[in-house]
Amino acid sequence: MRIARDIIATAMIAAVAITYVALLGGTGMWIIADPRGGAAMGLVLGFAACIAVGDATTATTGGTWRTAVGFMVPVLVAAGIVTVVTNSWVALAVFMGALVLLWAATTARHIVVTPGGATSHTGAAHA
Repeated sequence: MRIARDIIATAMIAAVAITYVALLGGTGMWIIADPRGGAAMGLVLGFAACIAVGDATTATTGGTWRTAVGFMVPVLVAAGIVTVVTNSWVALAVFMGALVLLWAATTARHIVVTPGGATSHTGAAHA
């Protein structure tokens, strides 16, 4: 089930990334024709991706992961809001970088950590 949720979240982030690349190339997509629209779409789909993954990451885990997410999420949201307000390409680039970084880190963590919280290891088992 976790893999299916990660695939759904990945599709949402891919849609945002494709829109970003289209914006950089000068090709608008109907209602999304500037950094403001790209950030608004990213905020909505990014939030939906978090819901799709279904992890209450900051509430259920501690340590380094909680600290990293506790830093990345406010940067991401702030950059998105700044982009929506200012319509800045630089702010949109920061927003997209933070969004992709958070998605990649979360997906990688799901590959390494099992749902019970234990780290998965590949290879032969040792006694």
